[in-house]
Amino acid sequence: MHQTRRRYLAATGAIAVGTGLAGCLGGDDSGAADTSHSCELTDREPVAELPQPTVGSDDATVTVDIFEDFACPHCADFALGGLVDLEEEYAGDDVRFRRFDLLVVNSDWNEPVANAARSVQESLGDEAFFEFARGAYENQSEYSWQVIGDVAEEVGADPCRVLSDADGRTYDEVLAADQTEGEDRGVPGTPAAVVDGQLLEGAATYESVSSAIDASL
Repeated sequence: MHQTRRRYLAATGAIAVGTGLAGCLGGDDSGAADTSHSCELTDREPVAELPQPTVGSDDATVTVDIFEDFACPHCADFALGGLVDLEEEYAGDDVRFRRFDLLVVNSDWNEPVANAARSVQESLGDEAFFEFARGAYENQSEYSWQVIGDVAEEVGADPCRVLSDADGRTYDEVLAADQTEGEDRGVPGTPAAVVDGQLLEGAATYESVSSAIDASL
C-alpha cells in the first residue's frame, strides 16, 4: 500500500485551484498539445463538483468506497484484478462501489490522469470513466500525453477536450475534495476500501473487501 502524506496536495502545490490555460496553446507551450491528436488546448472554467463515479444502485444498502491513485502500482493491480471481480459479483441493487482519488505517489502523472478521467466522466458518464480508468492503469508504466489522448479516444471521448482538462487541471477542486474526504476518514494509503463506513486495514484486496461486504449484507 502506498502511504499518504498529510495534506499532500496542499503542501506540495499539486492542486492549484483556479489556475488554467490562457487561451489556446500550441505545442511549444505544453507537452499535452504535442501529440498525434494535434490539439489546440482550450481553457475551461474550473469544475468544483462532480458526483463520485459509481457502479451499482444509488439505493444500495451497502456502500464500498474505494480510494485510488492512478500512479500507484498496487492500485493498478487491484483495479484490474480484484476490483473487477468484486464489481461483477456484488454491484447491483444491494451493493454499490464509489471511487475516490487520493493522490499519495510523488508523480508527474497522477494529477493529469485523474483530471482526464473526470473529464471523461463529465462528458460521457460513469461507465466511460471506469473504462478510461482501466485503460489508464493498463498503460501506467508508459504514461504520457499521447497515452492520455489515446485512451480517451478509445472510450469515445474527445481527446482534445480531455487533454485540455488534463493539462489545465479543470477538476483540481474535485480532486481536492476527494483528498480531504480520504484524510478525514483516516485513509493511510492506496488502494484502500471503506465498507459500510468501516475502513479496512491494509491495502484493499478481493478477500478483505468481499468478507466485509458479506458481513454487512
